[in-house]
Amino acid sequence: MESTKQILTWADTHVKALNSSINWRDPLNEDSGFWEASNPRETSKIRARTNAALAFLERFTGSDSRWTQAAHGEFESGWKLGVMEHCALAIADIIIEWIAGVDSGQVKPRIAETLGARAVASTDLMEQVRVLNSDQNVTPAAPIVLSGAALEIALRSAVDELELSVSGQPSITAYARELRSADVLGKQEMKDVEQMAGVRNQAAHGEHDTLSPERAGLMEQQVNLFLKILEDALEKSA
Repeated sequence: MESTKQILTWADTHVKALNSSINWRDPLNEDSGFWEASNPRETSKIRARTNAALAFLERFTGSDSRWTQAAHGEFESGWKLGVMEHCALAIADIIIEWIAGVDSGQVKPRIAETLGARAVASTDLMEQVRVLNSDQNVTPAAPIVLSGAALEIALRSAVDELELSVSGQPSITAYARELRSADVLGKQEMKDVEQMAGVRNQAAHGEHDTLSPERAGLMEQQVNLFLKILEDALEKSA
């Protein structure tokens, strides 16, 4: 099962991502400024991060929870008014409030009591990816980033299940290398993970020139296939 600690770590990652690449601009120095992307190329990246954060809240707090409803309200407002930067910061604050509730014991992550991490990755998160890929108004970066999140969760869960340890900064590639060292993943699977991690990084870092709806669709297929391969490999290693 996905532990509460792991879920909170992922929540904190969303908060940091939502707060990045956004600056306060007050040209008149009269406290009448506004939040804006650090550069125009970051705008679609911020939108992708908000989509990923919404998917997180829906899965771990429930689609009808006050956290999810509040976040969707901020997103819809930000979309209509064209202030996605403000929307991202507001959703980050909602997640921070939720984290505080979990830390105090007043709130329990829904997933901690129901599904395992890989079940979330292969079903709920990838279903969100499918929905995003079917929406022509969504930037390809959004489903790609979410696909990468599902991939990372599944790999991290496998590492934890096998009681392996990752040296250095945790990442998709770092988790996969540890599983490769443990002979859970083969050489080809390792190459596939590195390739998918590269595409995810392009989307997460705003390198959108090489991305397309077709590339997002292929990423969805690749992650879905890999999740099945990973589950089979873990069953064989048990």
